[in-house]
Amino acid sequence: MRATRLVAFCTLALAAAAPPAGAQEFLDRGTFLIERAGTEVGREDFAIRRTTGGGPGAILAVATVHYRDRDLRPALELTGDLAPLSYQLDISAGGRVVERFSAQFARGRIAARIATQQREVLREFPAPPPAAVAVLDDDAFHQFYFLPRAAGGGTRALRLLLPRTPTLVDATVRRVGPDTVTVAGRSLPADRFALHLEDGEERIFWFTPSGDLLRVAIPRRDLVATRTSLPPS
Repeated sequence: MRATRLVAFCTLALAAAAPPAGAQEFLDRGTFLIERAGTEVGREDFAIRRTTGGGPGAILAVATVHYRDRDLRPALELTGDLAPLSYQLDISAGGRVVERFSAQFARGRIAARIATQQREVLREFPAPPPAAVAVLDDDAFHQFYFLPRAAGGGTRALRLLLPRTPTLVDATVRRVGPDTVTVAGRSLPADRFALHLEDGEERIFWFTPSGDLLRVAIPRRDLVATRTSLPPS
């Protein structure tokens, strides 16, 4: 039932071009332009809002990510303190779902399932508190919104669920320092953060001082995702 609710909200949230009075429930929404070596390769429309499904302050984040050869529809439900509750990801090609991933987070464990036409994999991971856990898909960028952000000079440790494998890896986040990001022709002040995975990979992301995600870069894949318009006020 929860997966059905996530998919239903994903469809409604991204179809609503101009929602009425409920718009203040959205924590963020917008579009990322995805580029590889300066050439557009995809776009991501996302919406992050409060929901009543996961308890007080719970959050639901959904997106439609379009690449030339595939579409992704991730849906992530979190508690008010950003602990994941459930995750679902559908990958489509040619109008058909070719891969589906789902995960449930409960009582210090993660139960994950990945299914394609050729295989089905079930895995379970221990995730005891107080370690922070986050979900981070390789091809969806709004999920960086939920990573812990270290204060100046410090680092934050966390564990990342990488859905496509699926694996759970150790990582750290540190604040690099002040920077600027150009969005819709405007230069915006931003804080730059670095995510370091246990295999040595680094991913960079930028937030405004008020907490809006502006840009994500994955140097190993030569990918950069930048907002196409200013964050909603």
